[in-house]
Amino acid sequence: MLVCIENFFGDTLISGKKCAEKELREKFNTVIKLTNAEDFTRLFCCRFHFNELPYTEDVQVDFVIDLDTHLVYKPRF
Repeated sequence: MLVCIENFFGDTLISGKKCAEKELREKFNTVIKLTNAEDFTRLFCCRFHFNELPYTEDVQVDFVIDLDTHLVYKPRF
């Protein structure tokens, strides 16, 4: 599963075990309570065994986590 984390500090792609949108939102809520937006990706990946990938706009992601608005959503293509 590919997820784009949109962030003021820079966008990031992460990959990990497939999960439902509701489960991803729960993971987001768990981590955002523990840290700030700058350290979110690192802690999220460590806690839930996701891998950080080089960012590219050319890839279709399964979900987007927007750290500025605190939204988790499935993008429309």
